[in-house]
Amino acid sequence: VIVPSVASTMTDENKGKRRKTTDNIDFLDDLNSFTSQVNEQKLPYALFDLQSFVNEAIARGEKTIVIPKGRHYVEPQKTQGYGWQHLLLKDLNDVIIDGTKAEMICAETTRAITLDNCKNVTLVGLTVDYDPLPHTQGRIAGMSSDKSTLHIELMDGYPDADFVWKNVVEIYSSQTDELATSTYYGVSFAKTGQRSLTITKPGNYKAQNSDEQVGDIVVINTRQTQSFVSHAILADKCTNLVLKDMTLYASHGFGFFETDCTASQYINCKVDRRPPEQDFMTREYRRLRSLSLDAFHSKHAKVGPSYIQCTARYNGDDGFAINGHYHIISYAPGTRQIRVIGKLGEEPDLVVGDEVELVSYSGERVPNAKITAIEAGSDLWQSERNFLNQANFAGRVKNTRSATSVYYVTLNRAITLPIGSLIASANRIGNGFLVQGCTAGPNRSRGILVKASNGSIINNVLVDNWGMAIKASPEFKWLEAGSGNNITITGNTITKCHDVAIAVHAENGDGAISPVGAHNDVKISGNSIVDSSMPAIAVTSTKNLDLTNNIISGRDNDLVEPWRQNQFGRSQKPNRKIFLK
Repeated sequence: VIVPSVASTMTDENKGKRRKTTDNIDFLDDLNSFTSQVNEQKLPYALFDLQSFVNEAIARGEKTIVIPKGRHYVEPQKTQGYGWQHLLLKDLNDVIIDGTKAEMICAETTRAITLDNCKNVTLVGLTVDYDPLPHTQGRIAGMSSDKSTLHIELMDGYPDADFVWKNVVEIYSSQTDELATSTYYGVSFAKTGQRSLTITKPGNYKAQNSDEQVGDIVVINTRQTQSFVSHAILADKCTNLVLKDMTLYASHGFGFFETDCTASQYINCKVDRRPPEQDFMTREYRRLRSLSLDAFHSKHAKVGPSYIQCTARYNGDDGFAINGHYHIISYAPGTRQIRVIGKLGEEPDLVVGDEVELVSYSGERVPNAKITAIEAGSDLWQSERNFLNQANFAGRVKNTRSATSVYYVTLNRAITLPIGSLIASANRIGNGFLVQGCTAGPNRSRGILVKASNGSIINNVLVDNWGMAIKASPEFKWLEAGSGNNITITGNTITKCHDVAIAVHAENGDGAISPVGAHNDVKISGNSIVDSSMPAIAVTSTKNLDLTNNIISGRDNDLVEPWRQNQFGRSQKPNRKIFLK
């Protein structure tokens, strides 16, 4: 579906201007005093101290707090130990915060909401957006003959070239408003004017694999604050948290992010690019991206999250991700005490009493064990440093090479494993998850990415995912745990997937396929895969697989990115529907 740009219905005098609060009267049906505040402050909408409003209601003992209807401009506040966010909810119990028909416009590109150590808290109905936006948009005005250099003219209504941040560029077709080519990483920017810049790609991107054209539209991250805390909505150490009917239109990182939570529920929450008719500002062209990274992401959950009827669209990475941390076993010579290097060089999230997953560097799963003791250890040995320096880490995980010490972990039995083997807390990887009735895509990467057990992925709709639509797999290079047992993948509809539509697989430390037993008791049944690249289904390293009644129709191998042509047997049998090994 081609969505017309704002420019087609907007006069020059309105470009880049914020709409008045009253322009959106259907959304704001109860302005009352807020309209007069807007006029007095000469702001486009009401400046509202949301933090004080919530704090005062809590102090009065209110258990249901209703945020006034309307579009509220909210400034961030700094709290010791938390940095800057627009709303901090800490140590709350049995509280409902109802933001139905309320919109929170974050005044700076730092976190919108932090929830810390809350129990039985429900946040419902609130819409969250940013002004200024955490990204800018511009049109490709010209390019070099090899497409290594792109000349960009920024569009009215988006941040200036001064605020461009990070080294990532997404490019959308001016004809369809959909992604035109793969995302470019490691680019550099050179400002050529307040509203123009040049993008230079690194040498690994070749012209024949670059599908952008003059006139296409680039999206680039921006940052307009020194008080930066990443991600839009973060829940940390919360239990039975419920987020319902919430909408998020922008973020400088993840959208809905949780760490160390238990049994969270996300019901009918939405991440999407904002429709132009609902935007608070008229712009030269509609927004083409929602947020820069994953829409929904869960780490270290003791009981996995439930994502029910949620939407993840036009974000810059995965739709839904559930995982924990692997840490590196550097010495396990047949004794109960082993040496462990924490992911990122930090203290590992391992606790006495934890059941732990153990994976050999060869990819073989060995029986789980329990931790009986853990303590800080000595400096790294040279052999350990040598291993870290040559390990195939990705992204920030390369920081693991800066580790300065190991940890001594004592198990309830002796183990023998080579250096580079992995350990993870089996109690904190999101087991018991549910992803049901959700929509993922279009988006740059995977639709649903799960690294946990005892969970279900059912009745979801996945459209135009540039990575795998559904992936269940641990990842050595990201040190993301874990392997999957008792997983059900049923009733999903997948269309136009650019990689394997459903993949349950595992790779070892060298990138080779792991032995059978990495995954156990997996059911893939009753799914529909349409007009996607082949193979449509790939399963490796799995014991007790139920693969039945899946419908695979149509084929479009042109969707496959060039660097994936040798994966899952494509180079031998490009039209094979199912890959098993």
